[in-house]
This record gives sequence, C-alpha cells and structure tokens, in this order.
Amino acid sequence: MRFGVSAAVKTREEALKAVNAQVAIEPSGAKAERTRAAILAAAEDLFARRGFAATRLEDVAEIVGLTRAALFYYYGDKQGLFDAMLADVFGSLGVKLDEVLAKGGSISQQIELGVEAWVDAIVARPSMARLIMRIIADGPEFLTHGVFSDNNQIAMKYWALFEKGRASGELKPLHDDPFHAASAVIGSTVFYVGALAALVPHGRFEPLDAQQIAAHKSETLHTTRRLLGIAGSSNK
Repeated sequence: MRFGVSAAVKTREEALKAVNAQVAIEPSGAKAERTRAAILAAAEDLFARRGFAATRLEDVAEIVGLTRAALFYYYGDKQGLFDAMLADVFGSLGVKLDEVLAKGGSISQQIELGVEAWVDAIVARPSMARLIMRIIADGPEFLTHGVFSDNNQIAMKYWALFEKGRASGELKPLHDDPFHAASAVIGSTVFYVGALAALVPHGRFEPLDAQQIAAHKSETLHTTRRLLGIAGSSNK
C-alpha cells in the first residue's frame, strides 16, 4: 500500500481537528483536559514528522483550533511542550515495563515479557518509533532529560535484572554488558516500525499487519535469547 505524503499529513491533521471540534461544548474541567490531550497529540505528530527545530507552536495551535496565545495557557514555551509530550508518550511505556517487573517470575521470563511489551508498545504507537529516530537525527541538545522522565530508573532496573541473571547463571550472555541485546531489541523494532516500509520497493510491506508483527516479535525474542544465553533458546 502506498500513501502520498501530503495526503497522509492532511488526513492526520484533519482527524485531530475533528476530534477537537467537541471541546467547545464540554464542561470547563473536561474541556481543559481534552484540550491538553489534543495539544499533546498534535505536538507528538508534528515533532515526530518535523523534529524539534522545525515544529512551530503556531502549527500546533492551528491543528487544535487555538490561538498561539491560548496555547501558552497550557504550555509556556516549545521546550515545555516538548518535554510534556515526551512524558506522555514514553511514560505509558515506562509503566508497562515496570509492570512486567512487578509481576515477578524467572529472570528469563521477565526479560522476554519486557521485550514483548516493548514491541507491542511501539507497534501500537508508531509515532514513538519516529520520535526516537527524530531525537537521534536532531541530536541531544533538545533533551532536558532522557526519553524516560524517571532519570532512567526503568533502564537501570533491567540492567540490574541482567546482572542478577548473569551472576546466578540463569543468563549466559555472549557479552559482559546488555548493550548489544538492547541495541538489537530497541534498534530493530524502531527501524521495523518507523523506516523499513519506506525502503521496500512498490509498497509491498506493511509492518503493522498482524502476521508481520508476530514474525518480528518472534525474531526479536529469538535474538534476545541468543544474545543473553537464555536456556533452551535453540529450541524456541
């Protein structure tokens, strides 16, 4: 399936405007929350497609149906909006990854469930993949903190899980640190969702097709098991 860039952009912006058409008839409290959510949705779309420098507050305000001055009531400047958008996008992912650890289970099970949660989150919200690629392309100067607003506590928890598994012998990793496994899991899924379709000729690949998602998840788990030396990986 092939999509024209201008048509896709128009469709996204019209959808956002249609959603926000209901704002004026809602009670003030609900209206404020709905408007805030609409601003974050518009910002997510624009920052993912254009990057930080090229995204203008005027464009965000226009999509939501606000004046630029009204937008400042919710977010004081572009950096504040960008930070709030990142917290909204990656905060939900952080919660899901934390929930995996809270459930307990063996170290291997927790790691594999974490990998599945990561893939599911990116597939469910493709703009997350585009945001990550944009952040990489733009450089770190616009980041006031990591993409997770918890000072990377989630990443450190999974690092500790890796160290615990290596010490106990449950994991027999090919490398002394988890970076290669993390790169394989994170990088492959971001590229798969955010970029691969653009490189496939004639638009013959749809990464969000259910069968393709299942195949990607299977391959990602297989790679994780191999790199971390999870027992029985050759049989999975």
